[in-house]
Amino acid sequence: MSNISEISEGEKMSTNEAALPQSTVRVAQADPDGILLVIHAGAGNRGKKDTPERRAQVEQDLNRALEAGYALLEQGAPAEDAVCAAIRVMEDAPEFNAGRGAALTSEGIVSMDSCLMTGVDGEVGSACGLTTSKNPINVARAIKEKTKHVMFAKPGDNLLKEWSIELCDSEYFITPARQESLREAQSNGDEWEKHGTIGAVARDASGNIAAGTSTGGITNQMPGRVGDSPLPGCGTYANNDSVAISCTGIGEAFVKEVAAHQVSDRVLYAKEDPVEAAKAALDGVARHHGDGGMIVVPAHGDGAMVFNSEMMNCGWKSPKGSYVQS
Repeated sequence: MSNISEISEGEKMSTNEAALPQSTVRVAQADPDGILLVIHAGAGNRGKKDTPERRAQVEQDLNRALEAGYALLEQGAPAEDAVCAAIRVMEDAPEFNAGRGAALTSEGIVSMDSCLMTGVDGEVGSACGLTTSKNPINVARAIKEKTKHVMFAKPGDNLLKEWSIELCDSEYFITPARQESLREAQSNGDEWEKHGTIGAVARDASGNIAAGTSTGGITNQMPGRVGDSPLPGCGTYANNDSVAISCTGIGEAFVKEVAAHQVSDRVLYAKEDPVEAAKAALDGVARHHGDGGMIVVPAHGDGAMVFNSEMMNCGWKSPKGSYVQS
């Protein structure tokens, strides 16, 4: 008879579940079928660079992004217009890991990814490995609207010009803060920036929803690495019958969990509440040793910001009010 104690499958599950981090929920209030915009700018743990001054700047940039996107919703514009407008503001803000101020690869350059999806028709555009596009979200939209394809990897400058994409030299994207982060990461043998992805989800006056995500990836990442953000169903997803969702966090874990699509399926087929669906998906992310957050706008009702990391930069705006946190 063995003296090794045996643990039942139920006990194993209980042990694993007990170790999972608890998710924090912030509700984005809205009229049942009213306009709503929710944004995020990364989730993770507070570090030495998370100063009061930086947090104040982040909140200012979040408010500017909300204003830009929400103004379009008020004018009756489609949800994807609001999503792209909000994301462009954040891409232009060097505090965030997208566009100007994107994380640097091990080679000291940017490699940016983006995705845009509309729930009314399931159309999607995705781009990865961008190095010259001022606003990567515009590339995702161009792919969705100007080609028959879904995803492009490293589209050339001539093609980007055909799509009327504004291009910038590499110096535009590289900031002193990102250079310092790269030096630290290479000195410590680890990545520093893992949670700086930005995203937006919206519902317009017609009841259509859309989602967009933009990222610079991970500081000191290997050339060619792609995370969840540009992968439809992993970091970005929208379906008018369920939810629009954008994710941020440890990308590999979100890919393994197919996190964004999982939330949609839970809402659509299991009839779960969007918040509970997001929490369940984040539990799955945690089982893959990841953390992060999600913003969710359903076809009807309130939206939500859900995260199992220490913090998430996020905010929302609707006729019922507005809110930002950093």
